[in-house]
Amino acid sequence: MRAPGERPQLELRGLKKRGEVLAAVLALEGSSRAELKRTTALTAMMADRCLLVAVDGGLKTCRASRRRPDLYVGDGDSTRKTPTDIPAIVLPRDKDFSDLAGALAEMRSRKVQVVGVAGLTGGRLDHEWANLLELASRCRSFAGIVAPTDRGTVVVTSHGCSAATVRGRIFSLFAMSPTTTVSLTGTGWELQRRRLRPGSHGLSNLTGTELDLTVHTGVAALVLLPPRRKRVRRRPVRPAEPR
Repeated sequence: MRAPGERPQLELRGLKKRGEVLAAVLALEGSSRAELKRTTALTAMMADRCLLVAVDGGLKTCRASRRRPDLYVGDGDSTRKTPTDIPAIVLPRDKDFSDLAGALAEMRSRKVQVVGVAGLTGGRLDHEWANLLELASRCRSFAGIVAPTDRGTVVVTSHGCSAATVRGRIFSLFAMSPTTTVSLTGTGWELQRRRLRPGSHGLSNLTGTELDLTVHTGVAALVLLPPRRKRVRRRPVRPAEPR
């Protein structure tokens, strides 16, 4: 069990609970072992079965964690060679989309409902931007996409979610599409069918004990920040008196 408040306990709207709920963790290049562990724990809580997918260079993180992926998706430009000991979908190197986009398309075809992303912000700066935009453009195919990074937890959703939170923590809610309408309760500043515009609209709100988000139209990104580290004040050392 996680200590309350360390990581938000999430429940995604839009889950189709008839039959098995399938989730997938996508390990991207630049993900850490700790990040992969957190992502797996959070994602698995929302599904009956959870796949591990190595997305190109994310294969190195899986191997460093001594975890065998269920699937590899990538063009092989970040690995020494395409793995032969696990099922693999090899993408062409001369393509106009990212390996993450290819992996998300494959997850949709497999009826995955919940996607966890390890390494969302762990690679190149341009990859970070591409990852965020890709999640926003494809999240309507899933109940939600979660990414617990070292700097906070990101939830991208076109349905909404609820989260058990600790009072007074900073979070932000961003519109990821031109027409995003949301309702938000259990927070410092609540919203009722409010239309958000892309930009800083929704920056720096405060949590209560139970955050509830409904996305009526469009796509929203919820960014929950970790607790601030307390500074330890050291008492000044009195200089020794001369003898």
